[in-house]
Amino acid sequence: MIPRWFAVAVTLPACVPPHAARGAPACSTDGVAVVASQRDVARLAGCRVLGGLVIRTGAALDLSPLAALTAVAGDLVIGPTVAIESVTLGALGRIGGAVRVVSNGSLQGLYLTQLTDAGGIEVAGNAVIATVALPGLTAVHGALQVIDNPALEALDLSALTAIDQELVVTGAPALTVALAPQLQRAAAVQLDAPKLPPELARALRSVAPGP
Repeated sequence: MIPRWFAVAVTLPACVPPHAARGAPACSTDGVAVVASQRDVARLAGCRVLGGLVIRTGAALDLSPLAALTAVAGDLVIGPTVAIESVTLGALGRIGGAVRVVSNGSLQGLYLTQLTDAGGIEVAGNAVIATVALPGLTAVHGALQVIDNPALEALDLSALTAIDQELVVTGAPALTVALAPQLQRAAAVQLDAPKLPPELARALRSVAPGP
């Protein structure tokens, strides 16, 4: 089912592509845009709404041309990649499907600062990621899983109030900051982060229903 917000969003101009004269359908709201090269990034420059977005590459890409992107109707998938060190999508506010950031060998930071809600979030198997910043996220309509990120130090969920399914933060031996002061509800909590201060760990565990 297409999200109601997406049906409204597509009534706006979806993009202002520099190659419009050639008629290339780069800003598709029906299909999935796959980014594997800098040329693929350039084709999406100015897009505001996409049906889905997959970033999967062995190249070091500059993703700044995606700065206008505000909504993805389906999934946002990042990975596997081997040379991207940072992902910032500063205008992206809504994702109708899931966010999957998996198997990125050089990724050090994920910054989705305007994202308010998503269908589910998975950040897993990223060898050197140190920061996951989702400070505007208020609701996750599936699970939120942060798994096997051995270098992760900071997880910012400052505005998050509800997770419809489970919260899983495991395989995070370096995690010392997990900010979720507004979180009130999760179906279950699984936590394995030995360096996380006890008060933060207790606060996260307390949002799950009792036995």
